[in-house]
Amino acid sequence: MFPILLEIGPLKLHMYGLMIAIGFLIALHFIKRDAKTIGLEPNDVSTMAMTILFLGIAGTRLFHILMYSENYSWSDPVGWINVTNGGLVFQGAIPFAFGYAYFALKKRKIPFWKVPDIAMPYVAIGQGIGRLGCLFNGCCFGVRADQLPWALTFPLGSPVQHAHQVHFTDYIDGSPSFPVHPTQIYSALLLCLCGVILLLLRKYWNPVRGFTLPGYLILTGIYRYIVEMYRGDGNPKELGMGLVTNQQAISISFIVVGVLLFIWLMKKQPAGKAEPTPN
Repeated sequence: MFPILLEIGPLKLHMYGLMIAIGFLIALHFIKRDAKTIGLEPNDVSTMAMTILFLGIAGTRLFHILMYSENYSWSDPVGWINVTNGGLVFQGAIPFAFGYAYFALKKRKIPFWKVPDIAMPYVAIGQGIGRLGCLFNGCCFGVRADQLPWALTFPLGSPVQHAHQVHFTDYIDGSPSFPVHPTQIYSALLLCLCGVILLLLRKYWNPVRGFTLPGYLILTGIYRYIVEMYRGDGNPKELGMGLVTNQQAISISFIVVGVLLFIWLMKKQPAGKAEPTPN
């Protein structure tokens, strides 16, 4: 756990934000490189990407506020917008990002379905790199795993230690946390794997233009549902009607929407007619 990289007076460089920025810049680099193949200028990509970044952060924060409303108070208005310590739900970025991208591409006369095959593999990889910020921040931690060889412990003052102090009667006050599943690392690795799978499918299969968007929804829905089984930070279950967590319910919806979208794309475009995409 290493939440703050640098502190100069009142200014703090948080590792959470830094890892999100690194993931964003890496994804943007490769998207700009491949965008030339569909007639999209790199400068246009940068402009759109910055707008999507700000809209996406707003959407992720809004979803977090809706899902964890008990953590916010009208007496602390700054806390509603202070994202330096975490408090983002990535799924909240998707409707804002794609809504803006659709109209921005339409304005530039670029067919929307050409773009996902350029962008989505790198979005998943960038998202995976950003997830390492959760590890440095100590949030999004896993359930207790005393016998797990690769389990992690977190220091005093961490969200994990606080949760264990509150919930476990055998917790020894003044000690680090119990060993827990490193769910932040699981997420980072699986998201990068999703991106690599999409790149391989794009190169060797490429059944229909835009297929990586439903592919992304399906793969990330599966990844998140599985990782959520090992999360220990008390995600609520209102959307899942008490049976699964909210995130698992959202993951199921992602998978269903992804499958339906893929079927729709296959019907809309003749099989085998997808345009070549960069290797």
